[in-house]
Amino acid sequence: MRWLALLFLFLSAWAQSGPPPDLSPEVFAIARELRCPVCQGESAAESNAGVAVEMRRIIAEMLQQGKTEAEIKAFFVDRYGDWILYEPPRRGATLWVWVLPLVGLFLLGLGLFAYFRPKRPLPPELLEEAERRLKEPPA
Repeated sequence: MRWLALLFLFLSAWAQSGPPPDLSPEVFAIARELRCPVCQGESAAESNAGVAVEMRRIIAEMLQQGKTEAEIKAFFVDRYGDWILYEPPRRGATLWVWVLPLVGLFLLGLGLFAYFRPKRPLPPELLEEAERRLKEPPA
């Protein structure tokens, strides 16, 4: 009886490791690139919310109709906006999301170069003047 319980646990864990058999892996590949509208930080493939389940069903239907991945994403962008995509398009306001890290790295590199660059030695006349002033007794 114990081995039957272990076998049941193993089969249930194995069954939950992959996508459900009623949906193709392509559905989950597309759903992984879309946010769940009601869950925080989960994709439509990971979430078990009703909206995410419905999104997966819509993706499966659109794939059966012969729509491409780009057409399916455009459908969800029309409904929810660019926010629904995990990788926002590189245009408009979202362009700053892609450009600002590069600008920050460039400015950091300039700052580090300016801080660590070799300093030019002082001219000998200034050094002699400074030594002379140090040797003079205070007035």
